[in-house]
Amino acid sequence: MSAELFTVLSPMAGYTDLAFRSICREFGVGLTVTEMVSSKALVMGNSLSRRMLHRMPNDAPAFCQIFGHEPQVMADSVQLDEVAVYEGVDINMGCPVRKIVGSGDGSALLDNPHLASQCIAAVRRAQGNKPLSVKMRLGASDSCGALDFVRMCRDSGADFVTVHFRTRKQMYSGTADYSLLPQMAKLGLPVIANGDIADRSQCVRLADMGASGVGVGRAALGRPYIFAQLQGQPFEMDILDTIERHAQILGMVFAEKVVANEMKKHVAAYLKGMRGAKQTVVSVMNAHSLDQILTLCRTYFAQNPLYRSVRQ
Repeated sequence: MSAELFTVLSPMAGYTDLAFRSICREFGVGLTVTEMVSSKALVMGNSLSRRMLHRMPNDAPAFCQIFGHEPQVMADSVQLDEVAVYEGVDINMGCPVRKIVGSGDGSALLDNPHLASQCIAAVRRAQGNKPLSVKMRLGASDSCGALDFVRMCRDSGADFVTVHFRTRKQMYSGTADYSLLPQMAKLGLPVIANGDIADRSQCVRLADMGASGVGVGRAALGRPYIFAQLQGQPFEMDILDTIERHAQILGMVFAEKVVANEMKKHVAAYLKGMRGAKQTVVSVMNAHSLDQILTLCRTYFAQNPLYRSVRQ
C-alpha cells in the first residue's frame, strides 16, 4: 500500500462517538471524524449537540463534522470553542437521510452547488488555515455532476473531499462505483475514497486509481481493528474488555441511561457473526440498564471464551 495513503474513520450518526473514535485510534486510524452535528443547533447552544463533541486526549487528529445550509450560521458554528478544539472541519454534503435532505442539508446540497460553494467559502474564511474537507456523494440519482462538484469544492476552499461512491438514491444499497475516481484524482484536490472498503487489497487498488486515502464506515463497526488490517499491521483485541471500556468512556460524558441505549447497537456490532450470540444480542436489546448489558456480555464470553479475543 502506498505510504501516502491514509485511513479515515468515516462519520456515522449514532456510532462514531468519542469512545469508538478513541478505540479506533488505538488500531492506527489516521483521522477520525465526529458524528455529524447541526451548525444551527451548536449556534443556538443546544447542550446535546455540544456534548457530542467531547473527545478523548488520544483522539488526534480529528475533524468535527457539521451540517447545515446557511453559510453564516455554519461560519459562526466553527468559531465555537467546542468545534475550534478539533484539528479541522468536515462539511456534510452527502447524508441521504430524508429528514436531513428535506431540510436542505446533507446531500440536498448536491442539487445546489452555488449554495454549497457559499457554505464552503464561509467556513473557509471563518476557520482560517485549519484543514477543511467536504463529504459528498456522486450525486442525487446519477454521477453526471460529480466532477463539477469536486471542482467547486476545490475552488471554494476545501483542502480535500471524501467521496462516498454511491448516489443519494442508492442510500446504502448496491455497490460503490469507483469508475470516476481516476478522473477526480486529477482535479488537483485529494480524494478520500469511501464505500464498501473491506480489505487491504481493495485499498491498494484504490490507491493505484488515485485515491489519497480511504474512508471506512460500516466495516469498522464492531471491528475497530480493521484499520490495523488495512495497513497490514499485527493487532490483538479483547472484545469484552473493549465493550466495557467503550461503556466506561461514554459514561464520562453521558448519563447511565443514555450510555445503556447507545451501547445496545455497539454490542450488537461487536458480537455480530459470533456463534450463539444471537440470543445474547436480543437480550441486550431488551435490557433496562447498563449493568444488565455488561452482565449479558460477560456471561456470553464466559461460555464462549474462544471468541473473546481476535488477533492477527
